[in-house]
Amino acid sequence: MSVRPARRLRVAATAGAMEPAAADGPVQLVSALSAAGRIARAEGLVGAGAIGHELRLPGIGGRYLAGIAAHAHARGWGALEVVALLDAVEERSSMWVVAPSSGPLRRAGLIPEGRGRRRACARWSGGRWARIPVDAAALAAVAAAGGTRAVCAGAVSGARAPDRLVSAVHATGVRVGVLERGLAASLGVSWTVELLVAPALPAGSLMALRERVAAAPRCGWCGVPLLGPACRRCLPGTRA
Repeated sequence: MSVRPARRLRVAATAGAMEPAAADGPVQLVSALSAAGRIARAEGLVGAGAIGHELRLPGIGGRYLAGIAAHAHARGWGALEVVALLDAVEERSSMWVVAPSSGPLRRAGLIPEGRGRRRACARWSGGRWARIPVDAAALAAVAAAGGTRAVCAGAVSGARAPDRLVSAVHATGVRVGVLERGLAASLGVSWTVELLVAPALPAGSLMALRERVAAAPRCGWCGVPLLGPACRRCLPGTRA
């Protein structure tokens, strides 16, 4: 289980304050586990003609992103600007999801097709999900280091999660939620253990980030500001 720390969003210094434009309605967030969302993604239709965002991170990752969206919208960000911000945060985040069997993770699109029903771990890194070995010691090392450089949070849902995995995410500085249902219920498994390492967004950074978003070119199809080389909402296969 390799460790890939989250990259912080670069914030350039600005000469003066930027007047916020009139805010439109909040972004409509689509769950990372939505079957309809995965079909739209495969067809290259995610976000086309609508101001919405299909989350690529479930569980604790999705809750963190929803909080960012609400925070930015309350400060005058438009929906398309919020979508660009969420894409940038997702790209720079890492997440681990451990479940008692691999089948539910495959069906949710978190690990590729393959054989095996034993305990499995899905890792989000570099903008993609992949299957990696379950390693409690490596997960503990990530949790111990993650909180020193970025936002680090964990979650344990369901019942009877292995003690070694639960202990692994309870590092100093890591906030861990214990949920009766949570992601375990969404995946249809008895338990899950999650760990998220995401960029921190200090309160004073949002204005500078919004100026960068406002200056970015826009996708000709959905209109979202492009902080990367291509629009991940409109190109088939880019949101795997």
